[in-house]
Amino acid sequence: MVRFVSVLMSLFLLAGSALAQNDTEISETEFLVSDTVRSARTNQLAAERVLFATEQAIDAASFIVSSIKVDRLIHVELKRLASRVPGVRAIIVVGPDGQLLHDSYKFPAVQLDLSDRSYFKKAIASSNLIIGEQVVGRTSGSSFVPVVKRIGSLTFVAVTAPYALVELQSECGDCWSVALQDDGEIVAMFPPDTTFLRDLIVRMSPNMRANGSRVVRYEHSIFSVVWRKSPDFPIVSVSVRGLPDTASVDIDVN
Repeated sequence: MVRFVSVLMSLFLLAGSALAQNDTEISETEFLVSDTVRSARTNQLAAERVLFATEQAIDAASFIVSSIKVDRLIHVELKRLASRVPGVRAIIVVGPDGQLLHDSYKFPAVQLDLSDRSYFKKAIASSNLIIGEQVVGRTSGSSFVPVVKRIGSLTFVAVTAPYALVELQSECGDCWSVALQDDGEIVAMFPPDTTFLRDLIVRMSPNMRANGSRVVRYEHSIFSVVWRKSPDFPIVSVSVRGLPDTASVDIDVN
């Protein structure tokens, strides 16, 4: 009888331990998902902070170009503006024919035809702020995100560092931050050049028309994916975080 009671108690203890372990796993998953939501919000705020300041700088640049007739003074004022916007390396002004007119980074501006750039083509068809796809500067050789606005006959371009538009999340080893255009094209991503993440985002992007979140299985891993669409700018901020293999999955995107 004593032996039976002892065995019964052992079974209760094992069951309690299993339940406690399961509760711990659920609690961990919930915490990681909520932390991904927080990161997505921080991503959105980081991008909007840069974009608000950039649009103000572009509007100020337009006033400078229209009111100052000396190219060197325009250069000085554009350089001052660019230095005050976080993440912006330079402000350039492009003429109606695509020719570079002013460059806050260098004076005099080099002779450069930018009429074939996709961001220029989009700008001449719209008066809204445009966040272009990441490109490589023809004179600098460095990647940048063009934040562009057409004012009058001129196109103003803020040469923006890609990582200024995402939260780096450097303290997390399995976290990623992404900035997307409205149509789902990737603008910036950190860590960079992550092939599997690009594929995951491409498959998920049709769902990212408004704020949302999913726990997804991709290949052999599970991720929390949270996205927030800016109400003021054409950008979607996305945070991705790895979850335990025991996490409950909303969708399988394989």
